[in-house]
Amino acid sequence: HLDRTVHHVVHHHRHQTLLQSITVIMVECTGRDILTVICCIIVPPLGIYLKSEKFDADFWIALILWLFLFTWPIAVIFAIGYFFEIWSCAGNIKLNG
Repeated sequence: HLDRTVHHVVHHHRHQTLLQSITVIMVECTGRDILTVICCIIVPPLGIYLKSEKFDADFWIALILWLFLFTWPIAVIFAIGYFFEIWSCAGNIKLNG
């Protein structure tokens, strides 16, 4: 009986922690964020532009990948990674001018 009670308490705690995490994610997500993620999936260069509001190296990389149909999934992955700040190429590339 004690094992079942402990299991129930642990399971309830995990469920409650997950719900708290989801609530935090939902609170910090704005309508613009949702639109940007949707654009990252449908038109990756537009999603990157909405996030950074500039035409930097990340935008141009996504545009080139997006223009070729066979690399479109790579462009989507690139844009989603950029949105969630997993990577960025523009910070590493310095252009003269």
